[in-house]
Amino acid sequence: MMFRMIVLLAILAIATPLSAQGFKIGVVSADVILKELPDAIKASKSIEEAGLKIRDTLQMMQKEFETRIESYRKQEAMMTAEAKRKEEESLAAYRQRFLQYQEEKLGQAGEIARMREDLLAPIRVKVSEAITAVAKEEKINLVLDKMGGIVLYSEDKADITYKVLDRMKRGN
Repeated sequence: MMFRMIVLLAILAIATPLSAQGFKIGVVSADVILKELPDAIKASKSIEEAGLKIRDTLQMMQKEFETRIESYRKQEAMMTAEAKRKEEESLAAYRQRFLQYQEEKLGQAGEIARMREDLLAPIRVKVSEAITAVAKEEKINLVLDKMGGIVLYSEDKADITYKVLDRMKRGN
């Protein structure tokens, strides 16, 4: 987040002299768009519903695991060493299945993450296209996201990458 703020400040510092030359900057609150856009609301609701089902399943699995541990602790004193070993292995395997299910469903590459990407990717494309269209209509050269300081649209003349690179190579 701090890096984004530094980038935003750098862009604004560069763009300020350009504004005197007719360079226009616009800002967009992508969060507001995604909270109010019907397609995004529908996608968020679907993702939330799927997440709730998975969390319910995880809670049931957790309760089952806790019940089995409690039962094991009550019977442990009366169990043979072999029975203890088998039950401990069974509990460890159950715990492993729980963790695997959790990762498969809620992990970074899990079902919910894939669902989020599948549902939101087309919406992001539409938002990007709308931002580009409005920027061109309003003759805005650079559009930033208010919250993240991320560049959402820029004209080629706003890109000073090679000027910066050249200056750094020259040692200035």
